[in-house]
Order: sequence, then structure tokens, then C-alpha cells
Amino acid sequence: MRLRLVVLACFVSLLVARDLAAEDRVTVRGNYYRETSTRVLAPVVYVEKDLPDERFTIGAEYLLDAVTSASIGAGAAAVTGGDFLFTEFRHEGTLRAAARLKEWSFGGFFRYSTESDWISRSFGLGGARDVFNRAGTVSLQYMANLDSVLQLYGGRAIPWTGGRMNLEEMSPETGARASNLLQVHYLGIGYTHALTRRLLGGVLAEGIYSKGPQDNPYRKVRDGLDESHPRQRRRLALSGFLRYAVPKTPLVLEGRYRFYADDWAILAHAPEVRAHVRFLRRVILRLRYRFYTQTGAYFWRADGNYGSDSIYRTADPKMTKFHSHTPGIELTVELDGLAKVRGLHWLKGAWVQATYNHVFYSEGYRFGPYARLGSLAFSVPF
Repeated sequence: MRLRLVVLACFVSLLVARDLAAEDRVTVRGNYYRETSTRVLAPVVYVEKDLPDERFTIGAEYLLDAVTSASIGAGAAAVTGGDFLFTEFRHEGTLRAAARLKEWSFGGFFRYSTESDWISRSFGLGGARDVFNRAGTVSLQYMANLDSVLQLYGGRAIPWTGGRMNLEEMSPETGARASNLLQVHYLGIGYTHALTRRLLGGVLAEGIYSKGPQDNPYRKVRDGLDESHPRQRRRLALSGFLRYAVPKTPLVLEGRYRFYADDWAILAHAPEVRAHVRFLRRVILRLRYRFYTQTGAYFWRADGNYGSDSIYRTADPKMTKFHSHTPGIELTVELDGLAKVRGLHWLKGAWVQATYNHVFYSEGYRFGPYARLGSLAFSVPF
């Protein structure tokens, strides 16, 4: 869920049009997430600078993630000493660099984040090349996360190696238990193409391999046993989109579809439709609707009953069979008009943006019946 907020903020910033000339920019965004048991406030500050022009760009970002949860809903009643609201903070810093050389573009980032029971280090590299006289673009991206998973116990943060830590035998060579390092490797290959003057299409194939503890150190199943997930997970996603500019109108229609499968037996389908409208010259409205449905993991049990000898156990709602509906709205206002006012010339190229999405979950979803996601951003060149 936290990753989704960060990715959404980065993706939305790419959608906003920018001048072809060199541009340095500061963007401040406040993200908000709310469900039955959890509230997240995540302000982000991003600074981008071209050196000396748009052919080479560096950026730095800072995010503060403030998560407030009910301890039972988050699986942490044993840590907090009862069921009441508690708040934890995550600090995250990111450095980015991008370069453009004729038909080629390259980029990379390094991110470090820390909280009381989690330390994360991630990096990514990517490249893209324009083909067919720039009618198409081929892209390739690799990302990796190296996370240290901890559990707060007795006032100390101790390594968490997974819910099976009491069932697994020690290594006969070293006498050591499994590592608390969670590795996540991502590879994405995409292609976009201008099919006609008004129709743009694209496809993306994504593969993710995870190894390490992937269960919640605090979440318990019905009988009070630790949650226990497999230590390896392989995931595959295939997606595509079509974006069409309706002739003689300011309307752009977009359709998207994403298929997901993994070796935990989860299959998911996510069709989505969007409509983009520019009106009053400097106002852009985007409406969207997304439907999501998935099967449950092979070790998920609807009744929640697991025996003490069960190898894998879960109380994670993301492992269950469910579906959701997500309508959303986004409004972007470009502030160039105000730049004509004396003393406000610095607003040329600036914009403000508000986003709201409402998720309706199917009956029985643990963190349902709904969730709310919103953001408010201000971006200005300097």
C-alpha cells in the first residue's frame, strides 16, 4: 500500500506536460490514505534540476510516511499492549538521474528508507530508445530492493526470518536460521507506438522475484499462531493501453488492462477506463474507473482455521479472494495565467493538482468495506 502511494505520485508527475526547454522544478505533494483500521499521511518534496539542460537531469526526493493504525487491525496488539491507535513514521530519501542522447534515454535511482522495524535499500536502472522515426519507443527497466525485516519485541528490534522460524531446522553446516533479508528483483520490458495521429498504444511485461520473509511479524491467524508465508515468490504481469484523442474535441479516452499471476496461485484481472478533458484552456480533468478481481493464495483458508502443524498460514487480506471497484477523479490547474499579474511571474509553468480515489471492496474483505486515497500537489519551476 505504501509503495502504491509513492509509485502513484511519481507516475502522475510524469503525466503533467512540461516545456521542451530546460526546466528546474520543485514539487510538493501530500498523499492521504484511509481505510477502516489504518490512516496514512505521506508528504513528499521533490526537487529536479537540469544540468545544463534537459539532456541531463538530477533529482532528490524526501518522503515522510506517518501511519496510524488500530493495533488489532494491523496485527500489533501484542506489541502495543492492547487494541488502540498507534503511529509509526518512515523516512525515505531518493536520488535520481536521467540523461537524453538523441534517440536514447537513460535513468537511474537509489532510495533508502527506515522505520522502527524495517530498513530498505533499493536502486533501479532503465533505458529507452525511440524507433521507427520516433513513432515507437522500446524500454527496459530493472529495480531491486534489499530490505532488512525486524520485529519489535521487549523494547528491541530483533531480526524476523518469517513465521516458519520455529518450524525450520537449522542449517546443518552453520547451525544458523534463515536470513531476515528480503530481496525483490523487478524487470520490466515495454513498447509504445503511435498507431495513428490520434491513437497511441503500449504494452508492458513485468517479472518480479522475491526471496526472504514475506509475512507480517505481528499478524496472527485465528488460533493465535504466527502468520507464515513461503519465502519465495515469482510474479508475472502483462498489461496494455490504448489512448485516443477524439477529433474536434478536447477529449482523450483511454483503456487499460492488466493481467497478474504468481506461483502462490493468485490470478488477477484489472480493466480500467479513463477520460481526460482540457477545458477553460488551463484546466485538465481526468475521470477513471478500475475494476479489480483476484483469486486467493493456495494456502489461504476462508474459515481462517489452521493447525499448529500447518506450514503456511495467512491473515493477510491481500492473500484472499476478493474484488474491488475504484472510481477516481483528478483535477490539474495550470497557473500560467496568474504569471501575468505583477509580482507573480514566478508562477509561469506552475500547476496545482488534486486527486481522489474511492475503493469499494467486496463483502468480507478484512480491511473493507472501502478505502479512500487522495493527494494534493503544487509544482513550480525555478
